[in-house]
Amino acid sequence: MRESVVVLFVILLAFPTLGAAQTAQQKPASTKSSIPAAKPAAPAKPAEQPSKRVYVELAISELVGEDANRWTDKMAAHAAVGGFVTQVTKRDDGDTDIRICESPKVVGMDRAHCIMSKCIPKIPCEIPQVGKPITVKGITRYEAKVGTHWWEINPVEQIEK
Repeated sequence: MRESVVVLFVILLAFPTLGAAQTAQQKPASTKSSIPAAKPAAPAKPAEQPSKRVYVELAISELVGEDANRWTDKMAAHAAVGGFVTQVTKRDDGDTDIRICESPKVVGMDRAHCIMSKCIPKIPCEIPQVGKPITVKGITRYEAKVGTHWWEINPVEQIEK
């Protein structure tokens, strides 16, 4: 009796393994073909396609009015913010800082009416003219280094003029 129980136990343990070994496996498709394949043409440089990313449209006042410590439903990681270019600065590290304000007449970095945006070398952008209206699309973040404390679009992913 004891031997029967041991044999039955071993069979039950081996049963799932036997079933798995007999599952049908697909054979890889043959690389040989009786029909000669046409060589593909040299790939053309694809045209720049618009981003499929969704950007929440925010006014500068909406963005700067948010508490950086309390994320709300109105906020989003990807935003489109429009305004007037009031300063463009090319940095030594290759970044380009673009100050965007609600009015082209704002002087200096007025944190209540302006944001900073940064174009980086990995995602280059066309440098806008000071005084012109633009909309920047990119990642929102709050710059809290000593002496700054302002909202940014960093990096800028697209600029619409």
